[in-house]
Amino acid sequence: ISNGEVIADLTDERFRTKTGGTSKEPKVVLRTAQSWINSFEVIGAFHKGKENYLIFGDLTHSLALYGMLEALYLGHNVHHIQKLRSKSELEASAKFKPTFVYITPTQIRFISSFFITLPTTLNVFIGGGRLNSQTKQMAKQIFPNAIMHLFYGSSETSFITISDEFTPVGSVGKAFPNVEIKVEKKGSNKNSIWQDDWLTIGEYGRIDSDGYLFLLSEDNSRITIADETMETYKIEDKLKTVKNVIDAVVWKIENKLSDYRIVAAVATNGEVHSEMLYDTLKEINKIFKPKKIYKISLNDWPLLPSGKTDLRALKSHYNEQ
Repeated sequence: ISNGEVIADLTDERFRTKTGGTSKEPKVVLRTAQSWINSFEVIGAFHKGKENYLIFGDLTHSLALYGMLEALYLGHNVHHIQKLRSKSELEASAKFKPTFVYITPTQIRFISSFFITLPTTLNVFIGGGRLNSQTKQMAKQIFPNAIMHLFYGSSETSFITISDEFTPVGSVGKAFPNVEIKVEKKGSNKNSIWQDDWLTIGEYGRIDSDGYLFLLSEDNSRITIADETMETYKIEDKLKTVKNVIDAVVWKIENKLSDYRIVAAVATNGEVHSEMLYDTLKEINKIFKPKKIYKISLNDWPLLPSGKTDLRALKSHYNEQ
């Protein structure tokens, strides 16, 4: 694209992009330019005129790259913040007066720690992770005049679902325009597979009678304490309610006895007492106590190029300890 004019036929062009790689080695995905253009044109219906896009994250990640190219393809302005490490970067973005934002839940929580408000923003598209009620409230404080559009998608597929005002708690919304979804019996293959014009990316979910999709956790995202099974994300959400905790991760470390122990890590922005963390977890299970909760300064919290927490880096460093 040059001066707003397409100077090449993009319909047959292909490119490679990477998956997020939050807990596994990132996969490289081959995409067609036209598949992204189709999504650009659907999102164009949300625009009110000339938009100021605000994009977060490294452009090696598909969501940030997608948002950047969407803005340019549709003829809008773009302000890009690669890393969320300083308040001055965010203050500069406020001067840009963004109206249209692509962001992840982790990035929302990081921005909330800087107490920045962006009242000019009217549409926020949130992807790349589950959005709990606390993070949603943080988003409302940052973008007080915006409509929040939670979407579910992947590097392999682009958008799959998008939320609306009637989306029930815990759902990632209904099928995105021109997308069809079906749920089949669970399989054991974790790879992306094409079969009879359908694509599976190895994730689990269910669809209710109104067409809303709910994602289900895999077995490795559940722990059992005294015959009670808990989702690790619920434990993480509880830790995030502690003052000065910006993010949290919980995982299992297997041992030779075919058992496991639970450890956690929290990103802190200020003083956090360990006793407060453990006491808070007792509210969901009186006898539950992780073997260790690591407290990590926000500046040292490992992030992926996508802006999501780098779980592999946390495990690699702290499992050894």
